[in-house]
Amino acid sequence: MKKNRKNKNALLYRQVETLLRHYKNYKTGIKNLKVQLDYIMPGITANYEFREGSTGTFVIYSPTEKYAIDRIESKRALDLHEKIKKYELIVQCIDDSLKDLTEDERRFVEIRYFNNKPIRYAADVLGYSERSIFNLRRDVLDKLKISLSGVINL
Repeated sequence: MKKNRKNKNALLYRQVETLLRHYKNYKTGIKNLKVQLDYIMPGITANYEFREGSTGTFVIYSPTEKYAIDRIESKRALDLHEKIKKYELIVQCIDDSLKDLTEDERRFVEIRYFNNKPIRYAADVLGYSERSIFNLRRDVLDKLKISLSGVINL
């Protein structure tokens, strides 16, 4: 039973670490997907915005544009919007989760995962022993596996 829980924790740690390592890629992905969306739907003055009480609204400004969106490309556009929304959710959840960490924990995440540096490098920069940095890592991952549980398997 204890071994099974250890394996489950190890899997959750890997999933959280994967999200953190891809953080910059998610941000770049959002920008690139928006460029693709602009390419697919050139000249359309519709936009996607969040309104209070909703998860997002596709706003259309004229009947001609509304008809254009209903055409074949609208499926691709909606797929791109869906992917953008997913990436924005992941980035926002990571940003919010980092606010709950201590300064050293945030710096560790930035060095280790966002900048993809070795754990020993993070220990040197933060002034931790090798054993202490692994304890810090465990503490960070324990916190983040809870706060990021909703986006781990998106």
